[in-house]
Amino acid sequence: MELRDYQQSVFDYSTKAFLNGAKGICCVLPCRSGKSYIMARMIKGAKGNVLVLAHRNTLIAQHKELLRDLHVLTDKVRIESVFTEASRLGKYSTNSVDLIIIDEAHLSEARSYRKVCEYYDCRRVLFTATPSRLDGKPLTLADTLITGITANELIQMGAISDYDYYAPDLNIDTDNVDMVAGEYNNRQISDLMCQSAIYGDVLKYYRQLGENRQAIAYCTSVKHSEKTARMFIENGISAISIDGGMSIKERNRRMELFKSDKVQILCNCNLISEGVTLPNASVALLLRPTMSLPLFIQQACRVLTPVKGKKAVIIDYVNNVQRHGLPTDNHEWSLSKAVEKRKQHNDDGTLSIRQCENCFRCFKTASKCPYCGYEYQVKGRELKAIQDVELKKIQAVEKEEQEKQRKYARMQLGQCRTVADLQKIAKERGYAPGWVWRMARIKHITR
Repeated sequence: MELRDYQQSVFDYSTKAFLNGAKGICCVLPCRSGKSYIMARMIKGAKGNVLVLAHRNTLIAQHKELLRDLHVLTDKVRIESVFTEASRLGKYSTNSVDLIIIDEAHLSEARSYRKVCEYYDCRRVLFTATPSRLDGKPLTLADTLITGITANELIQMGAISDYDYYAPDLNIDTDNVDMVAGEYNNRQISDLMCQSAIYGDVLKYYRQLGENRQAIAYCTSVKHSEKTARMFIENGISAISIDGGMSIKERNRRMELFKSDKVQILCNCNLISEGVTLPNASVALLLRPTMSLPLFIQQACRVLTPVKGKKAVIIDYVNNVQRHGLPTDNHEWSLSKAVEKRKQHNDDGTLSIRQCENCFRCFKTASKCPYCGYEYQVKGRELKAIQDVELKKIQAVEKEEQEKQRKYARMQLGQCRTVADLQKIAKERGYAPGWVWRMARIKHITR
């Protein structure tokens, strides 16, 4: 089994970490980087029994197929749903597993994963592109972090597809949506996105920017997904919606329609985020505002499966780019502290990422769009942020000047030795005569 250089590097560092006493290793690699091949190499070299855990049947099926093709799926390897394994602990002895491998490990703080790991209490390897929970806090089942190649390096290598990122402004206001456990209230955000006024722009920008290519639409709810699919169908574009309430057979049937190019738009809610490979999909329609960095990256990068000549398109209708930055931006991951929230504004109040009003492309702060040359006009919230920064600067200068004046006044008073000195200050400052005699008593001045 021959790994790519960056895959081999992660494998070597992991082996060294275990030799140095690590109990849990978290391997961080971008979406579409071939984490499964590193996983297979670890299984092949493992001494003892291996348990592979995943949370979706599609992931389990993919792992089984790959390990079978690579001839490493032996009687020493079990690939299980974490929910199934957690529900039947006791069927196997606590010492029957020597290595646990967890896929999509950003979900590993769930009780089911922790329960299984505590039962077997053995070495474990976690694989993920985003080693943090929804609230940004680090993962706790690992004590060693190994960071591999970056997404942008993979793009340069041609290992994942390059992309254009667009963020047309639909004027969706999430300010009044409640937060629940760090994420938008699901019912409220669904009601917001189901407003009829939004759909015209969703269709317009898909036709304009997506060029009618096959697309995955990420929606807020089953209702939103079905309504979005109907909107496309009513406008002559084939579309289909899938959801977790369907039978596996029906879901697979609809997925096959999309894979075989019989359907143009695949709408879903929380189903096409992890472990699904759809190389024919080249457009992502982000219709779900989210505060979750892992969810944002998983959804936005799902269309980056490389195909010769392909350049993916990501259309962010809900301003996720301002919440998280671009999906291939580098992040400073840690197992000891929470991920720092991205700053939407620079120190001077300007937006760190701007959206061109002409071509809708996103770019780092600049006075004009680097793609179409349109000169950017500062307005709205960005203008207010700039004005707030300037106001704070003015207030800081004024505060400093006031403190200097107070310090000088205290110094003048401290230098007074006679009533005449106090009378001079009182005259300069316009104080009443009583102030002189009050200060004289305080300072014990008698002449």
